[in-house]
Amino acid sequence: MKTLFLDCSNGAAGDMISAALYELVPDRDAFLTELNSIGIPGVKTYAFPTVKQGVTGTHFSVTIHGEEEHVEDVPKHSHVEVTPHVLSHSEEEHHHGHHHHHVHMEDVIRIIRSLSVSETVKENAIAVYTLIAEAEAAVHGTTVTEVHFHEVGSMDAIADVVTVSLLMEKLNPDQIIASPVQTGTGKVKCAHGILPVPAPATSHLLQGIPVYSGEINGELCTPTGAALVKHFAQKFGPLPVMNIESIGYGMGTKDYDHANYLRSFLGETEELVKEDKAATDSVSPACFDAATKKNILNRISRSIGHLNSVKRMVEEDRDAQDILIQLSAVESSIRGTSRAITKDHLRHAITEAEASGNQEDLDNLYSIIDKLLK
Repeated sequence: MKTLFLDCSNGAAGDMISAALYELVPDRDAFLTELNSIGIPGVKTYAFPTVKQGVTGTHFSVTIHGEEEHVEDVPKHSHVEVTPHVLSHSEEEHHHGHHHHHVHMEDVIRIIRSLSVSETVKENAIAVYTLIAEAEAAVHGTTVTEVHFHEVGSMDAIADVVTVSLLMEKLNPDQIIASPVQTGTGKVKCAHGILPVPAPATSHLLQGIPVYSGEINGELCTPTGAALVKHFAQKFGPLPVMNIESIGYGMGTKDYDHANYLRSFLGETEELVKEDKAATDSVSPACFDAATKKNILNRISRSIGHLNSVKRMVEEDRDAQDILIQLSAVESSIRGTSRAITKDHLRHAITEAEASGNQEDLDNLYSIIDKLLK
């Protein structure tokens, strides 16, 4: 089974994940051309070869209206200002002098909906950003509609989220596994004070994910990185037994004594082949193999979680806009589950029809396709 493994032992950030996946794409130039034509307002993405600890990988640089912005991708409530993590004093002054415009969650959804990408990419991107907005709302005791994002920082984060969603569609793995996430340790400086690492919104997003602090003094996992891993990874653990086909290195912006890059592995997992064989040999085989079944159950659990949030919001008489945004996440999650089941069913049906060579089986398959398209 085609498996994507994300090695988050050095942390996880949006630009690191996107660069690591980018290195797995056969035609990188063509992908970059496509990415820069999808229509994110004012945004252009560049890929630069970068060396860290003697290892060559890719660093993704995003410019907004021609300027590169090193802005942390943390969306905040209306009274909270965000300070970049890797800026010099003069750059901080530049940051505070130019970043006064804000966008809200409905603006983010509108931007994503307007992009020249598939509905699958749009739905995944909206679902990831919804996780970020929910985390910020929970931390600041407000609603999703009241959370706003710094305009430049949000464009940077939208670029990361959409890029990863687009790359996931291109790579099309059957399953995605991630390692436990190293968060880093110490403190992070924001305009309103000093916060512990992982920052509150990141901590909220990392619930349900195996994490550890490690020994590096710094913020290794960002909210966008946490949200991407939370949304796409179906299970967590060490690198499985795998016939590795390609490896990608997504380089971070900071330098530590330890490596600062995220690795991605793409290949075939041997243990899943054994599971498939065991299922075939069993007396009463399941409808899905073990990995697909777990993926679908995880998706259903996420849908139930979103739906429970809607129920709670209605009970609490929350703002209608918040409820509608949450419902959008429910609908997106359900559509994703439906596509996963459809894909698996058609794959097995086509395999069986081709193996039998029986026209009746082929006719039955065409009938199934007709029903699915209605």
